[in-house]
Amino acid sequence: MSTPSRLAYLLALLLLAFLPPAASAQSPGSRVAKILIRYIGPQPVSDDFIRANIRTKVGEPFARAIVDDDVKNLYATGYFYKIQVADESTPEGVALSYIVQGKPILTDIKIVGNKKMSLKKIRKKITSKVGQPLDLRKLFDDAQAITELYEKSGYQRTTVEALPPVIDEAAGRGSVTFEIHETPKIKIQDIIFVNATLPQKQLRKVLKTRRHWMFSWLTGSGVLKQDQFEDDKDSLIEFYQNKGYIDFAIQDIKFDFSSPKWMVIRIYVSEGKRYKVGNLDIKGNKLFTTNDFIHGLKIDGQLMKLKLVPGAIFTPTDFSDDQETLSDMYGSRGYLDRNQGGGGTTSVAASHTPNTATGTIDIAYDIDEGEKCYIEKIIIKGNVKTKDKVLRRELAVYPGEVYDMVRIKISKSRLEGLDYFEKVDTQTQDTDVPNRKDLVIGVEEKGTGNVTVGAGFSSVESLVGYVEIKQGNFDLFNPPTFTGAGQKFEVRASIGTVLQDYEISFVEPWLLGKPLSFGVDLFHRDVDYNSLNDMYDETFDGGTLSLTKALGNQRLKGTISYTIEDAHVSINSGFYTNTTTNINAANGIHENINYTPPNISTNIYDQHGTYIVSKTGLS
Repeated sequence: MSTPSRLAYLLALLLLAFLPPAASAQSPGSRVAKILIRYIGPQPVSDDFIRANIRTKVGEPFARAIVDDDVKNLYATGYFYKIQVADESTPEGVALSYIVQGKPILTDIKIVGNKKMSLKKIRKKITSKVGQPLDLRKLFDDAQAITELYEKSGYQRTTVEALPPVIDEAAGRGSVTFEIHETPKIKIQDIIFVNATLPQKQLRKVLKTRRHWMFSWLTGSGVLKQDQFEDDKDSLIEFYQNKGYIDFAIQDIKFDFSSPKWMVIRIYVSEGKRYKVGNLDIKGNKLFTTNDFIHGLKIDGQLMKLKLVPGAIFTPTDFSDDQETLSDMYGSRGYLDRNQGGGGTTSVAASHTPNTATGTIDIAYDIDEGEKCYIEKIIIKGNVKTKDKVLRRELAVYPGEVYDMVRIKISKSRLEGLDYFEKVDTQTQDTDVPNRKDLVIGVEEKGTGNVTVGAGFSSVESLVGYVEIKQGNFDLFNPPTFTGAGQKFEVRASIGTVLQDYEISFVEPWLLGKPLSFGVDLFHRDVDYNSLNDMYDETFDGGTLSLTKALGNQRLKGTISYTIEDAHVSINSGFYTNTTTNINAANGIHENINYTPPNISTNIYDQHGTYIVSKTGLS
């Protein structure tokens, strides 16, 4: 063929290649003619289940993308270990075969390579179980968990791999092996903060990760634990920011291995400037003066004032605390914060602007005082066992008063201090009157009674057993549960070979509806010495009545008590002093002769008998 002919031929081929294909009728080979389902090993589900979870249907156009989605959907059901799809062109169309293998049942889990970690500890980390379907994702997670176990114990370079399972396809069973490649434990020789101006010792105290020392075998410290070290980085940033270094950053961390068993951790830091408060700008305040905020006011016994005043070190924690202080100061006068779920109309908008040139941060507060609010009703919810009056008597606020958020916080703290509730919440609820709000107190009760039984051994009593029954939310007049009135009741018994001790205690914290605690204690104590060298026994029966009242700011309590007891001392048999009468026949004189065993003290003998002891106490 000549050169021009060749060129013409090549040009024709190129034109054919770029011409669009001619339109034609749908060929039967592009449609799904039939769908076959084949199983490898035991059949995990029915054919209908598989057909219901695939989009491909007989008679519809064949699309590879839809078939791929079908495979994903079938895997997502969790029943299959392996899925393959084969397609074959036939005169009728495409014949599809879904070849599926159900998840084998795990029959064996082997662990190899572990010498420094016990099988018991490793198996606790494995969630895959014999008898359950084999799950590759679970096996991967188990290998990661074992790796973390080694890392937490100081074996940082140890690797763990779940080898490909050995599958018996016909039986539908499989086994797996975790292969562990252990490395020596790497101890922390030192932790160095590079570029830090603060003392190294002070910075090391911030971290839970510590250098190895002589008692590390006991404390478990001295090795790198990755999750703990991640928390340490956050703690270091928080520490610096609370020292005023707002721009602080950890630039790099290097692990220098001085030997196969020792490493030095170098933490490269950029401290930045230490910021102080520059200007303090407060706007919109009418109820309080700026001096009130700076120098402080005493509200409900607490001095409230701003921490971040001009010249003070700026810290994010103090900035957050100051916003709460302003809200509390306004809240104590009934001006509820609308931005903190208070349901009021008062707002305190805070902002801070850093000035890198001067190393200061300007703080601004824009206050919108809004409207003063009052308490309409106090609603208590969630107290199934505890009586309403038990909660209400602890409150520092009452209906009709100013909605004092500080006193509400005090009330919440008192309710939590009762130890009757898992959780105490206070919420504000709107009423028909705009400046009147309902206080809703929600509580979640918990168990307040417990029984303790035990036994012990001592050199004095040999064997001793005890039982104790307590109810912290007792109600003397509410049988059969005897709960809900906030009283305290306790029964204790201790029985040993020498001492027997019984005690019943009852406390009414609000006597006659007053904040006056009344207590009753009844006791019986019997000290029984049975050895040959012990000379006497003691028995005490009695009781104590007490009154306790909070003094001043509730942090000090005064108690007055009265105790009366019957104390009995008896001389053991064989130690009595015997008195006999002897008649002297010579002179007719009667003589009394006392016989006292040589090992008994006359002081002890003189005290035998019964005594009534009465005493008062003040504390």
